[in-house]
Amino acid sequence: MITVAEEKVVDYALTAKLATEAFADAKVSFSPDRIQWLYETSFGQGTTVLAAMEDGRKIGQVALIGQKLCIAGETRTAVQLVDLFIMQAYRSAGLVRQLYREVERICEARGIRYMLALPNDRSVLLNARLLKLAPLMELPVRAGLSLRGSGAKLACSDRFKTLSREQAIALLSPFSCTTTENGVHYDGESLFARLGDPTRDYALHATESLLLISSLRKRNNVSHTVLSGFFTRPDAGLGPDAVDKLVRAACGFWHSPLFVYAGVNDRLPKLPGIPLPARLKRPILVQLRDMTGQPATDAAATRFARFQLIDSDFA
Repeated sequence: MITVAEEKVVDYALTAKLATEAFADAKVSFSPDRIQWLYETSFGQGTTVLAAMEDGRKIGQVALIGQKLCIAGETRTAVQLVDLFIMQAYRSAGLVRQLYREVERICEARGIRYMLALPNDRSVLLNARLLKLAPLMELPVRAGLSLRGSGAKLACSDRFKTLSREQAIALLSPFSCTTTENGVHYDGESLFARLGDPTRDYALHATESLLLISSLRKRNNVSHTVLSGFFTRPDAGLGPDAVDKLVRAACGFWHSPLFVYAGVNDRLPKLPGIPLPARLKRPILVQLRDMTGQPATDAAATRFARFQLIDSDFA
């Protein structure tokens, strides 16, 4: 008999092994250390793992990562759905419905206000039909080349891991998010926790008014600088070249002039790069459900002013 319930103690090595087998993609390998960080530390709100079990053996799961969202001037509880998988021999529409019913039950029982997802192509319709997740926004993948050297004097342009906890939090805290800005909420400590991914190497680039978090990635043997997220000081004024200045610093830091960004950020004078055609790179879909029953697409108050790669597990 297959049951679905909260997994109180997660075996991260087993979960990584099962997820890698379930995804069955030579390019996808789950790390136990990263899963542990993602579930326990990443957004500072904990994670609920709902596991499908048969005779004491784990055969699938979905994880609900806790987040804080600022919406219409108030801080609300939210969960982002990640790491949904079912082992191939057990895949069925019935088991997916069973997992999703438990997701709904947990959210309702714990007073979770918002449910978020960044689904792949296979999950879009399932999320809409079974969890009533509605499209909130699409994030086009933007790219560009930064061939000029920075030349600008910055307050910081360093590897995150070279900074002590105290140094990093002192640098990040002035860029804490205000409740008037719709989006995932961070202060210095929660942003520090978000950057603690043991499998990623981040760099911080900052002027007095603007912070950029970047990393270096390689895809199809092509290195590129990922612009994971921009954060502004509250009430800071940004000049027209503020974004370009930090993009040049990031690309110079990683010695990789090709850069990629995906997100929205209303505080920026412009977004970096140009959007890639959808036929080359599908935009990232963000789905949202307001658990009070208010349709997300009809509520102007739920529009995010800022949502970037750093707000998901993609960065």
